[in-house]
Amino acid sequence: MAEPKISIIIPVYNGEKYISRCIDSVLNQTFKDVEILLMNDGSTDHSSDILGAYEQSHPEIVKVYAHANMGVAKTRNKAIRLAQAKYIMFIDQDDFIDRDYCEVYYRAIEDSGCDVVMGGYRRPNANGKIVKKQMPKDTPFYKYMIMAAWAKIHRTDFLLVNDITFFDNQIGEDIIFTLREISAASEIKVIDDCGYNWFYNEESVSNTHQRGLSKNIAALFSLLESVFSIASTDALFEYCVVRTLFYYLLYSGRADTPADFIRHDRMLFQWLEDHYPNYRKNRYVRFRPKGETPIMIAAMKIFFLLRKLRLVKVFARFYCTATQVTVQRELPSTSGKV
Repeated sequence: MAEPKISIIIPVYNGEKYISRCIDSVLNQTFKDVEILLMNDGSTDHSSDILGAYEQSHPEIVKVYAHANMGVAKTRNKAIRLAQAKYIMFIDQDDFIDRDYCEVYYRAIEDSGCDVVMGGYRRPNANGKIVKKQMPKDTPFYKYMIMAAWAKIHRTDFLLVNDITFFDNQIGEDIIFTLREISAASEIKVIDDCGYNWFYNEESVSNTHQRGLSKNIAALFSLLESVFSIASTDALFEYCVVRTLFYYLLYSGRADTPADFIRHDRMLFQWLEDHYPNYRKNRYVRFRPKGETPIMIAAMKIFFLLRKLRLVKVFARFYCTATQVTVQRELPSTSGKV
């Protein structure tokens, strides 16, 4: 039997509610030359039965691999090593894809000869309403706009040769994967497609309530150190580091107390001064790259101004809350699904 053209990797952990929709969207593709790797990461619900039924009914396409729970990063890394196809695509268990999604991306990567091809995505909610749509933009910065591994197709040997793997961390497991990929790829092609549907799950947006940076700060510093270890003098790369630090400070810091927020602000920006001492001179930090979202531009400008005016304490007093809050899974789109 000939090797498939695309290995589609789907990590599954207690996904009984939406996993059938996800798998069906792959089985219904116009492009049939695929293998589906269903990676059961120690599910304790009925996911195992559902996956087994698909493997039994589609043995030529569906392969189920089960192991004790080890997290999405290690699960994806294991799947990369198991993949038999020339290309790899990732889908999260509660997401789904348009019917021509695989065909569009396969033709694009075959025609371009690139190592990575990426597009955009939609965010449908449980009622089918599109709450957000990320349209692809033909700008150098767009490759940093989606830090998730989905909405992309990856050349398998490119990932293996360059040891591009997911970061085993509770914060931003996709970020290191994507930045390594960006650094190693000679070119990343952007196509005009929004065939990936990143489900807006209101029962589990961002997978739970935010716990604040106090419980995540060690993981965040581990992430930042790993980012710094990726050698790059690219100004856009440096801007992405600043953007990531800024995002997590506001994203997780909102659930901190004002005192903790101020302490983390000082710690994080000291790290930035130590590792990227010239970041203030970065032209993108000063003027923002073409293609950056208006909301992010405005938020960063306002916060940097507050820091310059020494008004972070005042900001924290109104912004922070010690109670849990629910927020969207939105980094520059990490499905990482933060």
